Amino acid sequence: MLAVNPFDALIKGIAWLLAAIYDIIPGASLGVAIIVLTCLIMLVLFPLTAKQTRSMIAMQKVAPQIKKIQAEFKDDKQKQNEEVMKFYQENKINPLSGCLPLLAQMPVLFALFNVLRHPEDKIPKTGQFNTLYQDLCGTSADCTPKASFLGIDLFDSLAEKVTIPLLLLVALVVVASWYQSFQTIQRQRRTVGADSITQQMKVLTNIAPIMIGVFSINVPAGLPLYWLTSSCWRIGQQHFVLNKFYDDPEYQKVMQESVKERSKQTPKGSARSAKPTPKADKPKPSSGRVTQPGQRSQPNKKKKR
Repeated sequence: MLAVNPFDALIKGIAWLLAAIYDIIPGASLGVAIIVLTCLIMLVLFPLTAKQTRSMIAMQKVAPQIKKIQAEFKDDKQKQNEEVMKFYQENKINPLSGCLPLLAQMPVLFALFNVLRHPEDKIPKTGQFNTLYQDLCGTSADCTPKASFLGIDLFDSLAEKVTIPLLLLVALVVVASWYQSFQTIQRQRRTVGADSITQQMKVLTNIAPIMIGVFSINVPAGLPLYWLTSSCWRIGQQHFVLNKFYDDPEYQKVMQESVKERSKQTPKGSARSAKPTPKADKPKPSSGRVTQPGQRSQPNKKKKR
């Protein structure tokens, strides 16, 4: 019995949608079709992204209550987890909703990767939207697809063929991914305070773009184009839309109280607040004689013979 690919329907759907966009937009450009496809996917995922943001805000609002529960049941971890989950359910908060946009996007990324790896098998050959297949393969049985966009062959990878346009594309992917993470940290610094930014978050900000860059080197160039477009979309979405969610007066009040509470808990003699103690001058070696205050030492005079 042949194994059935669970993503086969999604792969065919993405291939059909890409072919339809290619057929509809003027200019017959696969690069433009991938950009439009990305924007449509991000638009569909926006409700999940908005839900993720609201869930994060809600969790930050109830953080003081969560800390009280954790302190109350600090000796019983199982009871602590039960009470925390009960509190989330009572307040209709889903702590896992923050992962939804990323989880929803990964199957799409996987499907597009399959389409670009084997376009001759995935893209519709017949029917209303078969122009893309005809432009890539024509009537040839041995199809070697090529599609240029801004000097980049969207079926080439940087690992297989090094070109300046492709190198610039991968570099832009890394920069856009880094800036998106940096934008998130800056927002958290403004709303929650710099103390809330953990070392793990700072490390992730630097490591994640590098991992995405390595990924972009080894896949067809159409996939980094998709990732760059989605990163630019998320940057604009966060700046113009999602940041407004954090301007809620109630949220700002809760965050200000949280910052004040953390500042009260910081010990006054901590390393951050303590001033360096000036070093005391080392005492000069004494000759054994004590000079009285106000008395000046007389220079030694040689006796005349």
